[in-house]
Amino acid sequence: MTTSVQFIDGLDEEISGISLRKRKDSETKIVVLLFERLQAIERLRAYRKQITNLWLRDEEGQIKVTPSNVKFFYAENEDLSKVECYFEVYSEDIFERVMRFLNRYADENGFQFQST
Repeated sequence: MTTSVQFIDGLDEEISGISLRKRKDSETKIVVLLFERLQAIERLRAYRKQITNLWLRDEEGQIKVTPSNVKFFYAENEDLSKVECYFEVYSEDIFERVMRFLNRYADENGFQFQST
């Protein structure tokens, strides 16, 4: 089974970048997924105000997360240039599961880890 990321069930999105962060005041981890374009937006223009769930699917099953923030960025011509989707992970077990998904996604899509 291949990995997939979906805002709308059955409509795969393509991640263009991944960033991992940690809150300074707690052990909460923040996963930031970057998208250059979203099928969900292109198909359903009104959808940008209704992003409430994100599904990460792989051979272990699915992870359903609720984004804590979704930011839309536009180019000068008002076309969507990128989207940043943030979600928080409070449990170490869930973070480990998310990391297994992200590693699989990275392997399938040629991502490489870069430390800052």
